[in-house]
Amino acid sequence: MDDPARHLAVRVVSLPHSRDRRQAIAENLADLALPWSFFDALGPDDDIGIACRVAEQVDHFGRPLTPGEIGCFKSHYAVWRTFEADPSLDWLLVLEDDVCLDTSFDFPALVAALEQEGLGYLRLFCREWRRGWPVRSLGDRQILFLASDPYGTQGYLVSRRAAARLVASIESIRRPIDDELGRFWEKGLGNCVLFPFPLLERQAPSTLSGQRDVERAAARGKTPRRILNKIRDFTAKRVYLASLALGLRRLARDQT
Repeated sequence: MDDPARHLAVRVVSLPHSRDRRQAIAENLADLALPWSFFDALGPDDDIGIACRVAEQVDHFGRPLTPGEIGCFKSHYAVWRTFEADPSLDWLLVLEDDVCLDTSFDFPALVAALEQEGLGYLRLFCREWRRGWPVRSLGDRQILFLASDPYGTQGYLVSRRAAARLVASIESIRRPIDDELGRFWEKGLGNCVLFPFPLLERQAPSTLSGQRDVERAAARGKTPRRILNKIRDFTAKRVYLASLALGLRRLARDQT
C-alpha cells in the first residue's frame, strides 16, 4: 500500500538569522516522522513578482502594512510557489518557527481525512476563537468550520491544488497574509481548524508579523473605497454563509 507520509513534508518559515528560534524548533521536530526543512523567510524588499502598493492596502485594509507584515506575506506566498518544485509532494505542513508541534500526532491520517472531505486547507492553530460547527470527528479531535476569520498562520496543512489556487487568487499584497487566508468566501478553500490544536505558539517576540497587534489597535483610515470594500466583503461573506447553512440543512433533511 502506498504510504501517504511520502507525499507530505514540512516547511518551517524562519528568518535565516533567527538562530535561537531555529534551534528550538529543530529540537522540537527531531522526533518527527515526516521530512522537514527550513524555508528562509523573505524581507519586505524581496521581489516575488506581485505588486505591493500602499494605496491598495489603505483601500482594502485601512492602513499601510508594516515591513514585517509584508515580509510575512511574501514568505508564505513563496512557500506556495515553490510547492510545485517537488512533484512528489501532494501536501505541505507549513509552520512558523515560534511554535511547538505535537510530533506524535498522525498527520498522514489527518491528510487522508481531509482528502475524503474534499478539503485542501486546514489551520492547526488560530489566534482568536470564532463560532463554528463540526465537519468531522477524528478521535478526540474535530475539524471545525469557523464562521469568521480566526487569524494566524502559525501552522496549517495545504494541498498542492489549494496552494496553486491561493497563488492564482493573489494579484497584489493588500492585507496581512492571515487576513488573506481568512477570506474563505472568495478563496473556496473553507475556513476549517483542527481542535484541540496539535501545536502551540511559543511566547516570544514576533519577527515576521512585526507590530501587527499594536497596529490593529490603532484607528484605521475610512476612505470611501475602504468603506465600500468593507460593505462588499460583509455582503459576500454573509451570502456565502447563508448558502452554506442552507446546504447543511438540506443535507440533514435528506439524511432523516
